[in-house]
Amino acid sequence: MSLRIVVCVKYVPDATGDRHFADDLTVDRDDVDGLLSELDEYAVEQALQIAEEADDAEVTVLTVGPEDAKDALRKALS
Repeated sequence: MSLRIVVCVKYVPDATGDRHFADDLTVDRDDVDGLLSELDEYAVEQALQIAEEADDAEVTVLTVGPEDAKDALRKALS
């Protein structure tokens, strides 16, 4: 039986970038650059290390979010 690891990642606003706020005082995510959460990068790395040690392992990375969230998946795959 093969080992299957699923890692959920989140596309988050870049904390070092300029922030713009909407009328309701929330961050205007359309106007802010995003990136893969640093904590999620650690989770992906850990999953890959576990998979390397297993005989037959598969790592799946998934996310839910806006169209730009694809960038988080690309980062996780790189």
